[in-house]
Amino acid sequence: MRRRRRRNKYDKYGIYEIPNYSPRKGKRRKKKKTSLAGVVKTFLLLWGIILLIYIVSYGVKYSMKDEAVSLYSEGDYPGAVDLFEEALKPRLPFLNKFDNDIRYYMADCYVNMKEFDLACHQYDMIKLWSDDTEEKADYYENIAYGLLLYNWKDYRQALPILEKAYEDGYGDLVLYVGSCYGQLGDLENMQLYYNVFLQNHELNSFMYAQYASIALDENEMEKALNYIEEGKKLSDQSCIREILFDEIVYYEKLKDYNTAYQKVTDFMSKYPNDAEGRNELDILYTRQSIDKK
Repeated sequence: MRRRRRRNKYDKYGIYEIPNYSPRKGKRRKKKKTSLAGVVKTFLLLWGIILLIYIVSYGVKYSMKDEAVSLYSEGDYPGAVDLFEEALKPRLPFLNKFDNDIRYYMADCYVNMKEFDLACHQYDMIKLWSDDTEEKADYYENIAYGLLLYNWKDYRQALPILEKAYEDGYGDLVLYVGSCYGQLGDLENMQLYYNVFLQNHELNSFMYAQYASIALDENEMEKALNYIEEGKKLSDQSCIREILFDEIVYYEKLKDYNTAYQKVTDFMSKYPNDAEGRNELDILYTRQSIDKK
């Protein structure tokens, strides 16, 4: 007896039993294999984009720095600082040395602007972003700190720092060293350093302010007034603020409180944020009112 072929359960109409018939199977889509060449191509494309951004950003930084250095050379320190700050904003890897060079310029700008605390901050940033110990930054920061102490009227602490820097070759500090001695009552050493300055320069507003202040301390009123008046006439007005303050003290010591009050009022119109001037204004307001009665 012939054996019955078992019909395929999917063969509803018996077509699988037709000779030479084979059902066509749908082709399965093969998953595309990611080739190594494609990975490399994508990697190179990404690096190309990064490199392009890097080059453009560096170009912007370099251009800003170059323009800021020009302003620095011309003595426009506030303008230079603004551009240096912009040049630092695009923080790029591997450019720490370039950025630190900008910070050195900024710190020197702040020193020339007599904002010594900001100069110290820039030197701290240099040390933070340096790959190794920045001895130069340490040294300059110490000088800026000495000048900051001078601004705070801590002449005793400022003197050894500034005198050491002067002896190291920073001749621009000669007047600060002399002033420290003068403020500490050592007029002989003060004049010694001032004479060094006067070998190549004329009396400037800094020295007139110092001489006037010392004369006031010694109650040499006529001499003090002469220094004040001569100092006000100078073309060099870098220390005119100190000279004008000496003038207030001069009239206050004479007990001419009305004139002193007028002088301090004029002073505050020029220097509205001056703490010493504000204190004198408060004191003289009361005294000039009493004097009027």
